[in-house]
Amino acid sequence: MKYHHALVPLLLAVALVACRSGGAAGSHAASLDQEVQLAPKEQAVFDPHGLTVQFVRVVEDSRCPTDVTCVWAGEVKVQLSTRIDAAAADQHEITAGQHGTVGDFQLFVVKVEPERISTREISADEYRVTLKVAHSR
Repeated sequence: MKYHHALVPLLLAVALVACRSGGAAGSHAASLDQEVQLAPKEQAVFDPHGLTVQFVRVVEDSRCPTDVTCVWAGEVKVQLSTRIDAAAADQHEITAGQHGTVGDFQLFVVKVEPERISTREISADEYRVTLKVAHSR
């Protein structure tokens, strides 16, 4: 019987971790006009505006590596999934430094990290996108 009592706290801890990872993991509360950084498959929720933005993936990364001199700086384009309230999700491809329109909002792709270097490839899960959302004016 002593052994059973010792297992209860351990089992409770395992159950709490399992519940936490199965819920809204990868979801960040966000505010308009504030930058938010997302990893692939993570989403920012802009309450009470009803807007959710998910970073799906990097579509294209032709940026010049930081350790090389290039004639053209290149660009990086990301795919974002957006949803307003209960509407169906929309897909957007936006180049870093540019913006897209989502309903009454402007969605800015501020930057994409990490920077490229010539000696190694960036795996899809290493990317991070920094976004900023504002009301359209």
